[in-house]
Amino acid sequence: MIGKRTLNDEKLALITFTGPLSKTQEVLEEVSDFVSSSDKLEADGNPTLIFYTAPLKDEGRYDVGIPVKGDSEGDGKIRVVTIPGHTVIFTEYSEDREEAYRRLIEYVEENCLDVIGAPREVLHGDVREIQFPVVL
Repeated sequence: MIGKRTLNDEKLALITFTGPLSKTQEVLEEVSDFVSSSDKLEADGNPTLIFYTAPLKDEGRYDVGIPVKGDSEGDGKIRVVTIPGHTVIFTEYSEDREEAYRRLIEYVEENCLDVIGAPREVLHGDVREIQFPVVL
């Protein structure tokens, strides 16, 4: 199933990381430790990966982060940024990641949508949600 929704502005504590996708879990733990030890921030959602290179490649450039509430500028390596609200199409997967991306790409092409930014994955335990920011 493919859905669409409008997201509100979202504040993320994140690290920009270049390397193998398998290392993003370690980076996520670093962000999580920063947020949990901060007296200014509180986790406010599920971990997020934003892909700046092809999401199906083994190596890439990513923003690895956690939605947060509170005010902080980070600590140098970890930044706190606000992503403006936007509309996304999305689907979920638990096993076949490549198939989930294929379905979203077909949906974009069939509906003549404009993808306006980097895809992201939101981690909901064993299920991941892929989001493409679009103009409808």
